[in-house]
Amino acid sequence: MKPALFTAREAAARLGVSLATLYAYVSRGQIRSQAAPGDPRSRLYAGEDVEALARKKAHRQDPARAAAEALDWGAPVLDSALTRIGPEGPFYRGESALELAGKESFEKVAALLWLDAPQAAESLFSPLDWPQPDARGCSIAALSRSLLDAAEDDLRAYDLSPESAAAAGARILLLLAATLGAEAPKPGRGKRPGALPGRIAAGLGAAWKAEPRLLEAALVLSADHELNASSFTARVVAGAGATPYAAVLAGLAALSGNRHGGLTPRAAALLREVGSPGRAAQVVADRLRSGEILPGFGHTLYTDGDPRARALLERLAEKGHAGAADSEALETVREVARVVAISTGRRPNIDLALAALEVACNLPQGAGLALFALGRSVGLVAHAVEQYQSGRLIRPRARYVGR
Repeated sequence: MKPALFTAREAAARLGVSLATLYAYVSRGQIRSQAAPGDPRSRLYAGEDVEALARKKAHRQDPARAAAEALDWGAPVLDSALTRIGPEGPFYRGESALELAGKESFEKVAALLWLDAPQAAESLFSPLDWPQPDARGCSIAALSRSLLDAAEDDLRAYDLSPESAAAAGARILLLLAATLGAEAPKPGRGKRPGALPGRIAAGLGAAWKAEPRLLEAALVLSADHELNASSFTARVVAGAGATPYAAVLAGLAALSGNRHGGLTPRAAALLREVGSPGRAAQVVADRLRSGEILPGFGHTLYTDGDPRARALLERLAEKGHAGAADSEALETVREVARVVAISTGRRPNIDLALAALEVACNLPQGAGLALFALGRSVGLVAHAVEQYQSGRLIRPRARYVGR
C-alpha cells in the first residue's frame, strides 16, 4: 500500500529529485504539504500527489509503460467524435460547452450529442411523452429504481439504431426529471425561440423553486466529459448490445462512487460544515491536518482550474439572479475556495460548483449530484449510440501477475 504522506526526503527519493526541486513542486501547487504532527517545523507531503507526479515522469521516460497504463488517466483508448477536452473546458462536437450553457437548452445539447442535430430536440422531447412528476428523491438509487421499473416495458429501446436510441434517451431523461419532481411543461413554457430555459430545467425550477437558468447551465456543463469512468462503463455495456436503459443504469452506478459523482455530496457537506465565511480557514485546516482530501477541488485534466466550475460559479453570482442564491452562502463558497487555493494550490472543480448551487440556492439535499446524474445521462446515451454504431465489443486483456 502506498503511504498517504511522505517526509521530504522520502518524497524527493520517490521522485528522484533534490529537496530544492521538491519544494519548487510544492510552491507551484503540484504537491500538497502539511505540518507534521507534533513538529510544526517539519512538513509532510501528500502521497497521492507524489505518486501522480512520479507516474507522469515515468511515462515521459518510458512510453511503453505509459501505453500499458493507459486505462488510468492515460491516452485515449477509443475513438470518439463526441467531446474534446482542452484548457477552455469540454467541446461537444466542436461547440464549447461553456458557450452552449448560455445560449442553448439542455434538450438541444442532448440532440447535438446524440445525433449531431440540435434541431431534432423538439421532436425528441414531445410534450406527449412527459410522465407525471414522481419525486422519489434526489439519490442515484431513486433514479436507478425509476429506470429499472420502466426498462422492461419499453420494447422500443431494443432497437439500437441511432434515431431509436436517441428517442429512448429522451424518454430516459424525461423519466429521470420526473423522478426529481419536474413538472410537465405548460403550454408555451420553454418554447420561445432561442430562449432559456428549456422544458426540463423549467420543470425542475418549478418543483424546486429555483432559478431555471442556473439549473440549465448546470445540466449542460455536466452533459459529457469524454471517457470518464461512467461514460466508459456505459460504452462497455452498450458494446455488449444492451439497451440505452442498461447503459445509463451502469453509468449511474459508476457515477455514484465516491471518487466520481459521489464527490459532489461530499463537497456540499464541506460547505455546510463551514457554514459561514469566518469558519472557512479553521475547517479547511482541520481537514488538512487530519489527512483528508478536500472534495470539490483539483482536477487531473485542468491544471489551471476547472472551467466548468468557474462558469457555473460566475452564473451563480450574477446580479441578474438576485434572490436566487443566498449571499452569505456564496461568500462562504468564495472564502473556502480562497483558503484552499492558498493552502494547497487547488481550485474548484465541477463538484464544488454543483454543491455551491445546492447549498446557496437551498435546493433539496442531494440536488447537486442529481443534476450531475441527469446532465451526465445525456453523455451516457451519446456514448452508447456511438458504441452501437461501431459494432465493437469492448474486451480488454488482463496482464496476469499472479503465481
